[in-house]
Amino acid sequence: MYSLTCTLLLLFARQVFNKPLEDPELRQDYYQGDILYQPVRTRNGIVNKILHWPNGTVPYIIEKNAFDDSHHREILRAISIIEENSCVVFAPVTEEEHSNAVVIRSNGFGCNSAYLGYRQIQQIVNLQIFPIGMGCFRIGSIIHELLHILGFEHQHVANNRDEYISIQWDNIQPKFNINFVNTDNSTLWHDFGEGYDYESVMHYVPKAFSKNGQPTIIPLRDGAENMGQRLYMSEKDIRKLNKMYNCPGYV
Repeated sequence: MYSLTCTLLLLFARQVFNKPLEDPELRQDYYQGDILYQPVRTRNGIVNKILHWPNGTVPYIIEKNAFDDSHHREILRAISIIEENSCVVFAPVTEEEHSNAVVIRSNGFGCNSAYLGYRQIQQIVNLQIFPIGMGCFRIGSIIHELLHILGFEHQHVANNRDEYISIQWDNIQPKFNINFVNTDNSTLWHDFGEGYDYESVMHYVPKAFSKNGQPTIIPLRDGAENMGQRLYMSEKDIRKLNKMYNCPGYV
């Protein structure tokens, strides 16, 4: 039975993407693979408090009939992990109250977010249906998209990234070079004193947007064994989130 289940999961991946290992966070039609609107490049964490959710409270609604019970529970589990590790609160709202809320839905391919941070408008998080534990329903992928909503960029574009990783430009599909650029010095960025984090749930996988199957990101230091993991929030992820939202004990 276990062998049959694994075979079916692999077939599912091939049918959806034509490639068994393609990552649904790396869609070609989204900025950096999973952001609908290109953000002001904040180099990991948004500092501007105007873009932090007021009082650390995120009103949200899971779109009706979009998910079965098991997928609905997995979304709630991701929310609870963020809540248990910070002072951020996700507050369910009714459909009548969703004009400034996060709407979690499943509409089309990929797992993606519309914007980074609070925008005083409705925010969309899309989670394509996959078997639990795969694709957009890896627990870390759900957390990843919710951290975008809370105000986090991808780790690999941090201002100091060249001290920790080497971008292999020759291995990147040229039209996706923009997804690796971090030369914008016009905006504030902040790692909240935590430094670079190979283990961050916000880090790209080593072969993101590769044109030849070779790595596009090579770590320059030890400790990168879990680079690109989608299983948990790292300790630095947790501390950065708490510092961003001025949680007790982290001010």
